[in-house]
Amino acid sequence: MKRQARVWGAVALLAAMPVSALAQERGRTDGPEGSEYGKGGYEDLNGGRFSLEFNWGAAVNQEPPPPGAPDGPPLFLGLTASLWGDDWYQLDFSGAYVMDGGRLDLLVGPRFRTYGYPLSLSLGLKAGAIIIPEVGLRFGLSPQIGADLLIGDRDDIILGLAYAPDIPLPVEINGSNNVTHRLFMSLGYRF
Repeated sequence: MKRQARVWGAVALLAAMPVSALAQERGRTDGPEGSEYGKGGYEDLNGGRFSLEFNWGAAVNQEPPPPGAPDGPPLFLGLTASLWGDDWYQLDFSGAYVMDGGRLDLLVGPRFRTYGYPLSLSLGLKAGAIIIPEVGLRFGLSPQIGADLLIGDRDDIILGLAYAPDIPLPVEINGSNNVTHRLFMSLGYRF
């Protein structure tokens, strides 16, 4: 009985609160530059909310590509567009072409970065389409771990180093393991 009285008491208290108390207006920031007094604050996206990166590096297939797939060096080229929610979070849209086997990865997913200046560590998980010649379209996952360096007057140039295994699902297709391991560098710009 006491539990029900507490619940209904809390509901009545919330209903009695004026709506204006729930939504506060944006406040001011008073004081010296860099300080944050009051309800306001500073936005910390020095380089902007959008970035574009060129990726390149090694791409090693766990097993040889299927017969009939394009033959090439164990390299890949890619492009990543990112929407920055804040300096610690971004949403990546990436595409990569693996030369050995002709695989095309079209992936999207979040990446989380540590606070650190100018060097940050990152961890992410992307999902999307992995197109493997002679096998076809597969859904895939690509966890990523890396580090990046922000340089320039406004921290607008990005240099990065990362590792990501591309895992098509199911992993075993026609008796072979189709996981590709990518170790890559990136060079980008925040707009």
